[in-house]
Amino acid sequence: MVRIYGRMRSANGYAIRDFLHRCDIPFEWIELGSDKEAKELAHVQHLSDSRLPVCVFHDGTRLECPTVRQITEKLGWFASPSREAYDLAIYGAGPAGLSAAVYGASEGLHTVLVERLALGGQAGSSSKIENYLGFPQGVSGAELAERARAQAVKFGAEILLARAGVRAEFLPGQGIVYLEDGTRITARTSICATGVAYRTLGLADEERFLGAGLYYGAGASEAALIHGEDVYVVGGGNSAGQAAMHFSQSANRVY
Repeated sequence: MVRIYGRMRSANGYAIRDFLHRCDIPFEWIELGSDKEAKELAHVQHLSDSRLPVCVFHDGTRLECPTVRQITEKLGWFASPSREAYDLAIYGAGPAGLSAAVYGASEGLHTVLVERLALGGQAGSSSKIENYLGFPQGVSGAELAERARAQAVKFGAEILLARAGVRAEFLPGQGIVYLEDGTRITARTSICATGVAYRTLGLADEERFLGAGLYYGAGASEAALIHGEDVYVVGGGNSAGQAAMHFSQSANRVY
């Protein structure tokens, strides 16, 4: 269990909660509402202290305003490539990338899967996926990602989390990708399954409120934290309908 102490509408707090939820790591969010609570519970000077949010792990380790990479390292998930070259390198660990890792590794290929954030991609934040092969009753994005991860690892695929690519060179029979920390991935075959980016609303001050009241993808980790609040869902597709149903269980009203 990870305890997270933070203030309301914290973009950093949201990023940490979303990451842990999508990785199926149990956590407790303790929302601080005053300077007194900040001092007594989180042991920081005041509610606007730059050390918030604070994460406390089961062994007592305390991380102040940690990055996702720092949390990944603490969980023991941050790994370095074990090989100088691979048969197959996959960039992006959404359903497509995870599927490719399972199929490649199961055929005996030395496979590495690189993901800049959390397994599952955008699908990982979905409360329920009903159109994925093999799950007629539906499955949460987090559960689908975890099952796929376990299957890929079973066949020998390596997974590198919290890694982002910065440039690449694709030569005949060899692809070389450089990650932001200087790591180099060399592979005979490369698959780019990096997904898509959300189309933003283009509102004034949008970046300022992103992750602090304005969200793309309606992270399932947030549903339990909006008791008594009004939620506005922009969009009318299948995902919007699912989000409305999911948030209506906690919110005062969903528009």
